Amino acid sequence: MQPIINYFTNASKTKIAVWFIVLSIAVVAIIVASFFAWDYYVTQKLVTLNPSPGTTITIGEGGHELEISKQIVNTSSKQVVRLRSGVYVVKFAGTKEYQEITQSITISQPTEIKTPALNYTSNKLGQLLKSENLAIQKVIAPTILNQNYTIDNGTLFSRGEWYGARLKPAVWYNPTMAVKNLEPVSGNHDMLRIILTKTSGQWKVAAEPSIIFAIDDYPNIPPDVIRSTNQLGFN
Repeated sequence: MQPIINYFTNASKTKIAVWFIVLSIAVVAIIVASFFAWDYYVTQKLVTLNPSPGTTITIGEGGHELEISKQIVNTSSKQVVRLRSGVYVVKFAGTKEYQEITQSITISQPTEIKTPALNYTSNKLGQLLKSENLAIQKVIAPTILNQNYTIDNGTLFSRGEWYGARLKPAVWYNPTMAVKNLEPVSGNHDMLRIILTKTSGQWKVAAEPSIIFAIDDYPNIPPDVIRSTNQLGFN
């Protein structure tokens, strides 16, 4: 009888061992599945890339000076991806007429990324200025009438709807070119700047001539336009 008892006893132990192994595998599988579910639904955030028509959005891991070291997604149509919370680099691009924009973005919650307004390249703006220059000069002329100023440098900004120029007086004291026994300067001799904007197809003065413009004084003018105009003559 003893061998028969041992047989059933060993059989029971074998079944228990098998069930223990199966149960262990199931527990491990549940833990692994829970981890991936947590990572997928909690740690990773839904990011909606929504490029404007004719543009692309590229998002990736950041490198040196806002360079994308590892591309994750590049799309020209609406796309939804999941990304872990963290800092990424996003590049917005259009046709060759537009400047690219690259910026850093922090993902910590569901986020939608849209293409911002892309500015024209300097070459495109230069081409537009050729056709707009005469109309711009006609607007500036009354402002500097009888003040003996000339337009020394003018540039279009953004998509050609903003214009900034340096106004140079006929008599201008330049310290870097000062000469001994220089006759006293009479009349206007300050270098001025002016900003125009084009609305409804017409150019108008947005900021009257001034030596320099303060951003806070002109809330309706893009800060980049003010900064660039202030730099005319210094770069």
